[in-house]
Amino acid sequence: MSKREAIRKSVRFEVFKRDNFTCQYCGAKAPDAILHIDHINPVSKGGDNEIINLLTACVACNAGKSDRLLTDTASLDKQRAQLEELNERREQLEMMLAWRDSLAGLNEELVDETAARIEQFIPGNTVNEAGKSNVRKWLKKYSFEEIMCAAEIADEKLPPSPDQEDIQSFFFSIPKICAVKRLPEAAQRLRYARGILRNRIYVNEKQVMKLMQDAVAAGLDVEELIDYAKEVRNWTEFRAEMEAVANG
Repeated sequence: MSKREAIRKSVRFEVFKRDNFTCQYCGAKAPDAILHIDHINPVSKGGDNEIINLLTACVACNAGKSDRLLTDTASLDKQRAQLEELNERREQLEMMLAWRDSLAGLNEELVDETAARIEQFIPGNTVNEAGKSNVRKWLKKYSFEEIMCAAEIADEKLPPSPDQEDIQSFFFSIPKICAVKRLPEAAQRLRYARGILRNRIYVNEKQVMKLMQDAVAAGLDVEELIDYAKEVRNWTEFRAEMEAVANG
């Protein structure tokens, strides 16, 4: 007769988890039933405390079984099915990880391609690793097509022989243009008017957008506002005009 050894708590817990805290004989579940750990092959007949030889049983079923050897293979079949399911999950997880790695590779290819296209606008210059890091961030917010469209718009402001400051300005204007292009048409035009003002006169950055928005809300046509921005002489004159329109 084999000597009975106490089943460790960690082993009991693993068996309970595997069996979903359910008696494998009658289906009773905790906490409605008190659960024990039962030996499929009884200790008296050579059974051990390996998890494969253990299952969850309620008090009544465990007492009724006594030390009879189970001839029904249902419990073993259940454990085999559980192992097969775990193996399938593992294989699917490996496939998902491989898919994620392939996507990461495609993303890096897209970063390289985007950087290469941007370099075409600035011959003789390259997008370094720091620049690619920026491109990588842009691609998380904007599509490749949006970035290329923005680069074309930014290119229009590049002088024939740009210096490094011009090139830096070109590069970092790309995401700003992407952001503006996503705005409604009216908001884009207001920002266009602000850009004109910035290039011509001193502008109070904290006030300019609100002044223009209030004037447009009061009935000023956006295109008229743009024309006015092209000819106004100074900030004081512009502010006074916008306030006059807004106040009727």
